Amino acid sequence: MKKNYLFTLLLTFCFTILSFGQDFLITGVIDGPLPGGFPKGFELYAVNDISDLSIYGLESTTNGANAAGEEFTFPNDNISAGTYIYVGHTGSSAGFTQYLGVTPQYEDGVASVNGDDAIILYKNGTIVDLLGRIGEDGSDKDWDHLDGWAYRDSGKGPSTTFDASEWTFSGVNALDGCDKSDDTGTNGECGSIFPVGTYSSVASTTPAITVTGSTSSFDYFEGHGPSEEQTVVISGENLTDNINLQMPANFEVSLSSGTGFGSTATIPQTGGVASATVYLRLAAGLSVNTYTGDAVASSTGAENNTGTFTGVVSPADPQFYYTAYLDDFNYSVADGLPSAEQTFTVEALFLLGDLKVTAPTNFEVSLTTGSGFDSSVTLTPNSGTVDETTIYMRLKAGLSEGNYTGDVLITSITVDDKSFSVVGNAYGANTNSLVISGIYDAPLTGGTPKGVEIYVLKDISDLSVYGVSSVTNGQGSTAGNVEFSFPNDAVTAGTFIYVSTEETNFNAFFGMNPTYTTGVLTVNGDDAIELYENGQIIDVYGDVNDDFSGEAYDYLDGWAYRKSNTGPEGTTFTSSNWTYSGVDGLEGGTNNATATTPFPLGTYNVTASVKNTLIEGFATYPNPVKNSRFTITTNSTDKKEVAIFNVLGKQVLSTSFASTKSNIDVSSIASGLYILKVTEGTKTATSKLVIK
Repeated sequence: MKKNYLFTLLLTFCFTILSFGQDFLITGVIDGPLPGGFPKGFELYAVNDISDLSIYGLESTTNGANAAGEEFTFPNDNISAGTYIYVGHTGSSAGFTQYLGVTPQYEDGVASVNGDDAIILYKNGTIVDLLGRIGEDGSDKDWDHLDGWAYRDSGKGPSTTFDASEWTFSGVNALDGCDKSDDTGTNGECGSIFPVGTYSSVASTTPAITVTGSTSSFDYFEGHGPSEEQTVVISGENLTDNINLQMPANFEVSLSSGTGFGSTATIPQTGGVASATVYLRLAAGLSVNTYTGDAVASSTGAENNTGTFTGVVSPADPQFYYTAYLDDFNYSVADGLPSAEQTFTVEALFLLGDLKVTAPTNFEVSLTTGSGFDSSVTLTPNSGTVDETTIYMRLKAGLSEGNYTGDVLITSITVDDKSFSVVGNAYGANTNSLVISGIYDAPLTGGTPKGVEIYVLKDISDLSVYGVSSVTNGQGSTAGNVEFSFPNDAVTAGTFIYVSTEETNFNAFFGMNPTYTTGVLTVNGDDAIELYENGQIIDVYGDVNDDFSGEAYDYLDGWAYRKSNTGPEGTTFTSSNWTYSGVDGLEGGTNNATATTPFPLGTYNVTASVKNTLIEGFATYPNPVKNSRFTITTNSTDKKEVAIFNVLGKQVLSTSFASTKSNIDVSSIASGLYILKVTEGTKTATSKLVIK
């Protein structure tokens, strides 16, 4: 919902003269609203000339961590008194300039902070200033400015003892929505303005009123007011009189929650200082309409602080809502069970009759997990209201193999029907036509390439029923949660499929391109991989419930390779079915060939060199092929189609013959491992072929 901000922030000044034992201090921090949380960064101020800025450095401590020493040291620059210095998060210069209108002089990861992280300024290795309390997570504390900003009051600081009263805070989430829908937002267009470059070492004596926080629209249904309360903090400095807050018509204010609401409130000042949390709401008893008006905070001698309120009273018509984020409902026909349950929620107001939820054909719903499933459920309102209720849904058991779709229908009298679509799949028995044959964690830039080698055991006409997932740090199986699904490609028995994090380094390391790339496999040597068919795990590498750092099957900067004639093994991982490079096995070289222990690329096979053989008398020789030719023999003179594929599944030769014997010329094919496929009518034979 778009926010309407109560007040335009006015900077406060005080007249005390700073006693500067230091020449440099932190004056502001922002946790911005642009994509990536940009701009993130710090504003610092030079009180006096500094001939060598390199004696200063910064540290950010996240999540309540203790100080550990400066993370960023300024360069040996010379800066003049009165200079503002901006340090932005690495790579944030464009967003910093766009939003704040200033370009950071320095960029560093030290600025990668949120509004609950402490910022420390060092001089010659000693702490001289800070924002936040070291060792304290600022969440919900008096200095929390998550998705907002903090700015030092003029005339205050530096200090090694943090005092929140010396700072002005935007409040949490004050910058939410200030990026605009097209990410072109700027500081000046935001309802909570970061006061760039306004700090002064000398404070003002002019009375000033500050309002911290923001409000969204005040809403309620006709006959059900007042609205929920919202709060802001109103404070003042250098005051000679109390602060008076005058609300617009139809809005109310109080200094206490739940009581004492009226059109005005007085915030008393003591010694020129005032501060109070005020509670705001849209008054009860209003008719359907949109209400707006200006609130004014005033005090003698101070400039008025004015902001606009918006409130909406909606008709109390019968209505209901649903929230549904459902994946496909899948199961294997062979299991004879319904799909796993998924849930969505419904709720309603002012209904004149029951609320009914009806599942589409072949699906069923229940108000209870594990039981009570039927074609529909009915909820009876209490005084017209149905509180948020969870609906359990599943694909019925006993369906034949196929795809099932339909609409969930939600109905109640005098209210327009609502519906949403669901998809289910009843899969046939798994064919186990793929097996994980290898996994690698190579040592090029960024620890790449990372990925898996997968071997095709049987011809597959549609690879999209298969997929892979990674399991990091022993977090347990991702059953039913396929992170990367293969495309609808056809692959041939004996083909190797290579799935990698990226293409460039894979090619540099292995001398060829991967079959597919995906970020899912950005894993380390102690992470497991699961292989799926029809949403069910058919093979796995590693113990999914164990961070196996230091185990025999740890493949950090190395590899693991499945022994021929083993797998797939479902959800069972058998360590003895694999061979291992050991940790750092792929170190020592710039590619696989020069690595300490090269990855045995494309060497997995099954016992018989001939698979799916239905062609009588089928044989090949010699194999390996040594002189660019080999012979195929059969018992029949029927025409035979011959195709040879490389390990990536690409066809590299096609020919045919119609006799019992033929010599095949492979001189145009480079040395390596290939798959030979021969088709004779409806019969096929597949064999591994090695060309020297």
